[in-house]
Amino acid sequence: MPATSVLFALGAAMSFALAAVLQQESAQRATRSESLHFHLLLVLLRQPRWVAGIVILVWGFGLQALALANGPIALVQPIVATELVFAIPLAIWRRHRRAQIREWAGIFLVLAGVSVFLVMASPENGISQPSLLEWLLVLVPVASVLCLVVIVAAAKHGPSRATLLGAAAGLSFALLAILTKSVAHQLAHSVGKAFASWQIYTLIALGISALVLSQSAYQAGPLPLSMPSIALVEPVVAVVVGDTLFHEQANLAGGALALEALAALAALAGLLLLATSPTVLSIYEQAAVEAGDGPRQRHL
Repeated sequence: MPATSVLFALGAAMSFALAAVLQQESAQRATRSESLHFHLLLVLLRQPRWVAGIVILVWGFGLQALALANGPIALVQPIVATELVFAIPLAIWRRHRRAQIREWAGIFLVLAGVSVFLVMASPENGISQPSLLEWLLVLVPVASVLCLVVIVAAAKHGPSRATLLGAAAGLSFALLAILTKSVAHQLAHSVGKAFASWQIYTLIALGISALVLSQSAYQAGPLPLSMPSIALVEPVVAVVVGDTLFHEQANLAGGALALEALAALAALAGLLLLATSPTVLSIYEQAAVEAGDGPRQRHL
């Protein structure tokens, strides 16, 4: 297990957590009519707090790219998914509250589950560049599901809208991680060839789309409604797609597989504890009132 990849991935998770808190605090002030539109980004650009979140987000993507350049997706993405366990305490601290046993239990289960899963699976790198046919066989189905989720989310209101948009953002970030690994390898060997490939331009376009989706999810409701979807969908899809595209190797034999399944269930239970935390939800009800949009957010 490459130590550098683990450290870079942890740094990325912490960066994404701080960025998410700052961005959600800003995005919740936007109106529903601005959701799922590029105009939403132009509105948010006027808020210094959101701009600070973007700077931190870009830094996090840089750390994630370094992690993916040195390690397999199946190692990096589960670690990046622990961003929620950093975001929740940070959000609580920023609102001068205290984490209760429920929050600490959720954090412990996520960290323990991910740690045990990675130790038992011991994922290793596969091939560096898939063929175009392999890319198409993976990207087309995932992109189709992503579009379907966005269409359904656009017609929804309340908690389901935030959760579905979070899932869509998670799918986008998963594809972003896959493309980042490919582009990082290309840049390491030839900058000219990297900029002559389709991957880097798809990466840029997908990055903008993922940003719009994540901000729309944050705008639609409290962080615990959207972030667990992102934290769950992103690593699962990234690991499955990474295994398919890059032929990464992991220990899936007998007893190890059983422990990995239990570890994954523990991490999921931790995410659910955090997602349904009354303490965290009350923080965002307070923030909604301060934003002058109390009644709408209270019913999310």
